[in-house]
Amino acid sequence: MPTCPYRKIRPLGEGAVGDVQLCIDVGRRRLLVVKWLRAELQDGSQAALRFRREAELMAGVSLRGVIKVEEWGVDDLGRTWMAMEFVDGLPPSSVIGPSEGWLVHRFLEGVASSLDELHGVGIVHRDLKPDNVLLRGALDGWEPVIIDLGIAKWLAQDTATATGSVFGTPYYMSPEQFRDSKHVGPATDRYALAVMIFELLAGRRPFEGRSIPDLLRQHLEAPVPPLEIPRRLCTGMLHDDPQAKIYPTPNLDAFMAKAMHKDPRLRYHSGAEMADEFKRAAIGDGLFNSGTIEPLFDPLPRPLAEISIEGRASQRFDLRHGPLVFGRHESCQVVLASSRLSRFHACAYVHRGRLWLADLNSQNGSLLDGHRLTPGLPVPFPRGEQVAKLSLYNREISIRTLRATL
Repeated sequence: MPTCPYRKIRPLGEGAVGDVQLCIDVGRRRLLVVKWLRAELQDGSQAALRFRREAELMAGVSLRGVIKVEEWGVDDLGRTWMAMEFVDGLPPSSVIGPSEGWLVHRFLEGVASSLDELHGVGIVHRDLKPDNVLLRGALDGWEPVIIDLGIAKWLAQDTATATGSVFGTPYYMSPEQFRDSKHVGPATDRYALAVMIFELLAGRRPFEGRSIPDLLRQHLEAPVPPLEIPRRLCTGMLHDDPQAKIYPTPNLDAFMAKAMHKDPRLRYHSGAEMADEFKRAAIGDGLFNSGTIEPLFDPLPRPLAEISIEGRASQRFDLRHGPLVFGRHESCQVVLASSRLSRFHACAYVHRGRLWLADLNSQNGSLLDGHRLTPGLPVPFPRGEQVAKLSLYNREISIRTLRATL
């Protein structure tokens, strides 16, 4: 298994069993997300087995709407790592507001289709929640992508999970998952998706227990509450009543009751069925007024980087083709001959419509317009066509962005 060949740009998150970093593949000019298992976890531990199983079962699998695992290996410190595609997107709640039934349906349809594909190849997610889904740009606006399968399991067997153990995020866990994670199936994922749909529509979760036992009791025993969407969020809808404080949603309430039924056998039997029934309910309640889907973020207005090293002839790089790496290694896009520079010293990359500059944990540091770049904390490039000065120890680089002619 190969040592991880990717360079860290910044941390994306940290969990109980590992950390996640935004990284760069220098030679292929692309961003990746790499997840590392903590070194202190024993090779034969339950966490290590689950981590490696996820990497093995997802490597090479290509499903629409599910993050793609590129490869995995063990680094020089003995830590298992897994490299995944980078999704340049936004969380669902920052794009979809309460009562926007047609946008919620778009989200539901996309995630449900991905779940049907996962279940079709024998994989149950088991930890579906808002943090594990991003919206990324698409030709028709955006599409949801499941970005984490950290505790996914095969339907046929799960050698890394003992009977009686519980895995998942309590707010989104099904009744059967609270009882025993060993025997969950596709209905568990659809339950979690229903909780996410409830939260997007109503702006709150259906069950808000103050403790794990309280949440467990509600998921096991309490009826699914009505959505109770505030009328002020539904102005101009079909059943708008200026005297009412709550917008009536009898059809969607019935949908949620079935989608979150305590008995998994009585829920919807596929994601496709679930999406179709939601659309009928939303139309029936007058919460399906479609509109224009705006891009998640504006594209970079000046996608060409013009780079001059110490006043010499400039080079131009199209940032739409990927990031740029500065350093003394021959695989860098901007090669600088200096023994005081790191092989991979700094990089420039596009994220959410902005150009960012980052120091790649270099040995002698980087400055942008006289300000030191802290490794792990990229900074946005100045807007417009003004020239910025990037200092890599003793090498001075001028950078400005230009509009492309095509």
